[in-house]
Amino acid sequence: MTTTIEISTHSGDIDVIEVENYNAQEVVEELNNSEVHAIAFGDNVYSRIDIKNIKKISDRIEESL
Repeated sequence: MTTTIEISTHSGDIDVIEVENYNAQEVVEELNNSEVHAIAFGDNVYSRIDIKNIKKISDRIEESL
């Protein structure tokens, strides 16, 4: 399943990204873990402390041909 998320940062960026297997609870654990310095979403990498909000926009189930 592909999920589209919107990430806003404290530095003012707003990115819309498609990711595989998005799990909000796992992201919360990473964001609250002070040993983590960076988090990757798709091809983008963010500083853990720069992430302000993450919003789930939509889910899309990949159909196999």
